[in-house]
Amino acid sequence: MIYKHRTKPRLLRGLLALEKRLSTTHKKYEFIQNELYKIRAGYGGEQEYDRYMKEVRTDYPHAILHDLSLQHEGVHFQIDSLFITPNSIIISEIKNIADKIIIKANPTQFMKQLPDGTRLLFRSPIAEVERKIQFLEKWLASKNVHVKVKGLIVFAYNNEMHIEEKPSMEVITAYEAPTYFRSLIQEAKLLGSQDIAKIAKALAHGHKEYNPYPVTARFKIDERDIMGGVFCSECEIQTIMRWSDLRWHCQVCGLREIGSHQNAVLDWFMLMSGPLTNRKFCEFTGITNRHTAKRMLARSDIQMLGRGRGSRYTTLT
Repeated sequence: MIYKHRTKPRLLRGLLALEKRLSTTHKKYEFIQNELYKIRAGYGGEQEYDRYMKEVRTDYPHAILHDLSLQHEGVHFQIDSLFITPNSIIISEIKNIADKIIIKANPTQFMKQLPDGTRLLFRSPIAEVERKIQFLEKWLASKNVHVKVKGLIVFAYNNEMHIEEKPSMEVITAYEAPTYFRSLIQEAKLLGSQDIAKIAKALAHGHKEYNPYPVTARFKIDERDIMGGVFCSECEIQTIMRWSDLRWHCQVCGLREIGSHQNAVLDWFMLMSGPLTNRKFCEFTGITNRHTAKRMLARSDIQMLGRGRGSRYTTLT
C-alpha cells in the first residue's frame, strides 16, 4: 500500500518560474537552464520508478512512501522512496542516468560511459544512502522503532551495466523493482501489518518538505533582475497582460481573464524575499490602483497579516 505519493518538487516549480522571468542574456540564465534540466530529469526518473512500483504485489504486508523529507536534530534528509517489510525498511536511491554504468569496488566507484567511450566518475550513491540510513535509524529510534534499515540503488531506466565486483549495496533498474521486492524473503517478521501501517503513518506525518524559496537567494540572483508582469496563459511566448475593464487583457491573442494574476502571486513567493505587500504587488504586476490590488490579493489563496497600511501577505503553506 502506498502511504505517500510523490509530488512535483518545489525547487522544480521555483526554477520554472525563475527561467521565465529571467532575461535570456542574464549571466546565470544558462546555469539556471542546466539546473532545471537536472531537476526535471531527476523527477522524471523518480516518476518512472513510481510507475513500476504500482505493480508490486507481495505475499507479505508492506508499505511504500515516495519522496519523504524528514528532519532529526536539525538535520534535513530526503529519501527518494521507502519500502517497509515485516523485518526491514529499505531506502531506494533513484538515479536517472542514461549512459552505460560501470561499478567498481575496493574502493567503490560509479562511472558512466559516454557513447564516445569517455568514462566519468560520479558521486557514489552508496555513500548517499549510508548517510540517510544513519539518520533514518536515529529518527526511528526517537519514535521507539528499532528495525534494520537497508539501502537499494535504483537506476531509473534499463541501463547497460558492467559490475566488476558486487558492491556493498544491491543495484537494480526500476524495471526490476517489482520482482526484487516480491522475492524478498521475510525470515524474522518483526513487524505485523498493523505495525507497518503505524510506522508508515508516523513517517508520512513526519514529512516536512524542504522549502527552497526564494530561489533567487539560493542561486544568488539579484531580485531586481526578475521580470515582473502577469503573463498570458495562452500565448507560447511570454506575453505581458494589461488590466482594463475589470479583466486581464492580452493584446496578442485577445484573451480576457479575471484571475490571471494568481500565477504571478505564486511566482512572487517562489522568487522574492520578505512578505508581499500591496505596493510590491502593484510593482510586480503593473496594477496602478492600490484598491484594485487590495481586492485581487483578498481573493487570492494567501493569508493577510495585519491591517491597514501595515498589512502584508504570506502563503498558506
